[in-house]
Amino acid sequence: MSIERPFWHPAESAGFILDWDGVLAETKLDFSGIRERYYGGRKAMLLEEAGALSPSDRKSLMKDLRDIEMHGAEKAAPVPGAKELLKWLDGKKIPYCIVSRNCAESIELAAQTAGIKLPKTVFNRDNSKFMKPDPRAFLLAAEAIGAPACECVAIGDFLYDVQCARRAGVRAVLVQREMPEWNVWTDASYPKLTDLVAGLDDPTPLVPWEYHEVHSKRGDKWLNGAYRLTIELPDSTSPTLDSWLSRAAALAIGAIMISPDAIFSPSDWKNSSSFGISAMGRPVCEIAEEYLAARYPMTKIVTEASDPIKAPKNSLDIMRFLERKIFAKI
Repeated sequence: MSIERPFWHPAESAGFILDWDGVLAETKLDFSGIRERYYGGRKAMLLEEAGALSPSDRKSLMKDLRDIEMHGAEKAAPVPGAKELLKWLDGKKIPYCIVSRNCAESIELAAQTAGIKLPKTVFNRDNSKFMKPDPRAFLLAAEAIGAPACECVAIGDFLYDVQCARRAGVRAVLVQREMPEWNVWTDASYPKLTDLVAGLDDPTPLVPWEYHEVHSKRGDKWLNGAYRLTIELPDSTSPTLDSWLSRAAALAIGAIMISPDAIFSPSDWKNSSSFGISAMGRPVCEIAEEYLAARYPMTKIVTEASDPIKAPKNSLDIMRFLERKIFAKI
């Protein structure tokens, strides 16, 4: 079954970015003692905040982290569904990689202990400059497996995984962890990895993250109707161009037509603080596409259309416009 936009499913992703601990291998790592010893018990970002420690404490911290990870690796077991997920990916020839904050040695030992074959590409803290939740960790991972970031899905069991995915414009799936407060970051959440795996061969349409809000208020009918529309960017927008684009895209409009002759002027830049200074003098269609790409990857910017709909210039009027002019006829 093929999922039609604006809906999606992980099964139709161009690439998978997988966490290691808790998603593929269960090593039951406990860093509470580390936090007590080095950070006064607070929930510090262990790697990122190590630079604030003295050189001797920093060296001791890294040794303690490695010891905990190696101890966990010695008794590692595959997460239920992990081997089935990897078999499915191999069978579908979907590229994938592992991105972990663990040391390389512990991942290799855990894989051997759990009987998991590692992919060719494994990012860890020994071979990668960027650690989750830094979005560059996933952007480099997507590049390494040859898939556009916006067409990849990250499977993780921790906040850093879904934060990193969201910030990188990668689809975010949380597994093995029921944390409702984290769902604001996710495209989908599964109590168990096996729940995700069970739906891969018969995927059901899911609502992507960027449309959760409008879907919760308007439902499938709105998403299906709005996504099939092409609206034309007005000659002037209110209150600003960035807010107008965001509003239209958030309402699940499928395409926005912008004249290729429209140029982003100095006054446009002054009024729209979301765009960098390098946007001045460039075609509006280009900067609009770049602006929406990470947050609204399904919205297309087009420079021509057979029958575009004239849209109101005030972004706050777009929803009422759609209700009155379009959906009253459905």
